[in-house]
Order: sequence, then C-alpha cells, then structure tokens
Amino acid sequence: MKRRLILLIAPILLLTGCWDIKQLNQLTYVSALGVDYVNNEYVLYVQVLDFSTIGKSEQRSSGTEGPNIWIGKGKGSTFANAWNDLYNSTQQRTIFGQISSIVFKEAALGKKQVEESLDTLERFEDARLTPWIYTTKKPIDKIFAVEPMFPNSPIMTLLHLPNGNYEQHSLISPMKLVEFAALINEPSTSIIVPTLGLDDKLWKKDDENMPMMYVNGAFLFYKAEPQWISIDDLKGLRWVDQNTERTPLSLNEKNGKIKAVLPIENPIIKIHSKVSKTGVPKFNMNIKVQATVTQLNSQVSNKELINEVKKKIKKEIRTTYLKGISKKVDVFHFEEELYRNNYKSWKLITKENKFPLTSKSLGTINIKVTLTDKKRNE
Repeated sequence: MKRRLILLIAPILLLTGCWDIKQLNQLTYVSALGVDYVNNEYVLYVQVLDFSTIGKSEQRSSGTEGPNIWIGKGKGSTFANAWNDLYNSTQQRTIFGQISSIVFKEAALGKKQVEESLDTLERFEDARLTPWIYTTKKPIDKIFAVEPMFPNSPIMTLLHLPNGNYEQHSLISPMKLVEFAALINEPSTSIIVPTLGLDDKLWKKDDENMPMMYVNGAFLFYKAEPQWISIDDLKGLRWVDQNTERTPLSLNEKNGKIKAVLPIENPIIKIHSKVSKTGVPKFNMNIKVQATVTQLNSQVSNKELINEVKKKIKKEIRTTYLKGISKKVDVFHFEEELYRNNYKSWKLITKENKFPLTSKSLGTINIKVTLTDKKRNE
C-alpha cells in the first residue's frame, strides 16, 4: 500500500508549477519614459500607471476617483546609470516592456545623447523600439502628469494613443522610435519628430483649468543639431505627407473673417527632381487632394473655391519650405528623393557636405482639387 502511495505522489512532485508567478499588483509597469540632460547628467523620468484601471474606465464612471499615475526620476552620468538609479527607489520589480512612448527634452537631443540613449535601449533586454517618440520643451514630469479626459483609462491621452487625434486633425505625423532609429544615420534623410506642448486654458473640469497636451511643432533632425519649427510654420508639411488623412483648411476674406472651411483628405503627392548642368537641383510637385465644404459664409462658385484652395495650399507649402531653408533643414525630404533616384547628382552636389538646397530649389507646384459640396449637391 505504501509503495503504491509513493508511486502516485512521485510524479506530482516532478510536475512544474507556477511557484514564482507574480500578480499585477506585485509589479511596477512603466508606460512612458522621459529623457533629459542637465548639468552633464542624464535625467530619466518614468510614468507608471495602475494596470488594474486600464480598460476598466466603466468602474469609475462616477468620476469620484481619478487615474492612478505615478512619476519616478533617476539620474546618472550615463543613460544606463540613470536607468539603474530608477531601480534604487522602486518598491517592486519594475517592467519596462510595456512602454508605449518616449519623450526627449530639448537638452537631450544632442547627437551624443541620442546615440547613447538608442544604444542603451537596443541593448536592454526588457526595452523595445516600438514606442512612439516625442520631443518637448516643457518639463517632462508635467507632460506625464496630464490626466485623460473624463474618467477614462490613464492611457487615453495623446502621449500613448496619437493616431485617433491624427486621423481627424492631421498636421505632423506621429513617429515610432524604431523608424527614428532606422533613419538617424541615413546620409540624406530628414526626420521630423513632433513636439508636445501644454495648455491649461483650453479645457476645464468642474470650473478648474485642466492642462492638456497638444502638438505645437517639431524638431527636425538633419545632419547637424536638430532645429525646432513651430506648428504654424509647418502647415505646408501636411500637403506633402502621404500619411495625412484629414486636415482642415480655412479661407478668409480680406478683412480676416472666415469665408469657408474645408476639410481636406488623403493628398496624393508626386515629386520630380531635375539637376541643371551647373549642379543646381530643382523639385516640382504634383498634388491631388479631396476637399469638402463644411462651412460657407459667402456666395462663391465652386471654381472660385477651388482656385482659392490651390492658392492657399501653394502659399503654405512655400512658407514651410523657406522656413526650413532658413534653418538649413530639408522639410520636404527633397534630398532623399534625389538620393534614391539620382544618386550620381546627389553625390556630386553633397561632396563637400554642404546643404544642397536653396530658396529656388522648389519649382512648380501643380494642385488638382476635387471638391464636394454636400449642401449644394443635396
């Protein structure tokens, strides 16, 4: 009898089990990472969310309990040392595999800081290159402290889910860290990384001003130190970006009053490059857009509207291009087009590592507008 009992118990003892499994509330999950550089030290910020509230916003529909957001900070002479310094004060095992966004403060955008940050992230086994990448001029801890609208899951912000906003209001395309890492050492590529700003005057909750994130510009990486351009000066970018889904265009009267508002969707862009015998590059654009009239305050024909849309788009494109030229950055990726399709000319033009574009490099801009006026069609 004893022998049979031993034979029954022995296999059970040999079975593997989950003795070391940990519950969600026993782990610290980092949802966002911030990188700053102050007094020759890396300063890393982490945003930690309560995972028990993610996807369970209905439990807080009364609004009595806000999102559970914690912000941590670590310092070090290197990126890795600052990362390790974060561990010193975390109270539980910390998981970095759930990071959905990384924010670089302006001071951490130097070539040395960016290269070291990417190198450490690529080597660290828990980290991934799939998060969104942002830049900012604001304190990172203030960015991380922004709460979502309504009693929502704490990840329902621009920081973690930019696509929803971009689909309705396309200005500067969101970027993944893996794309940034792949392009940063390309010899002809410009990288445009959106910048997060804060505004506490646009939204209120129970008569209390609530800070909200918004994209107020972008840092452009092009060989030298990155250059910042405001959202107003980058309006022409949306017409030359294949990712643009829907973006508003306002037409004004001479007195400044709104004449018409037209959401414009899905631009199709073709760029043709040509290099003269003297080595001067010129780029011509053909752009097709679809426009819908959602507001019309003046009696104007469709033909007039189309002409004004063309004029406004051309003006925005040239303004953005010239702003980039003034800062020696290639906003519209003209050099990359030349590099891919006319390598010999690109090699000749850039042999002295000089900036190849001038104010005259932007040639003709041909725009075809398909106009839909729902009210008139009805």
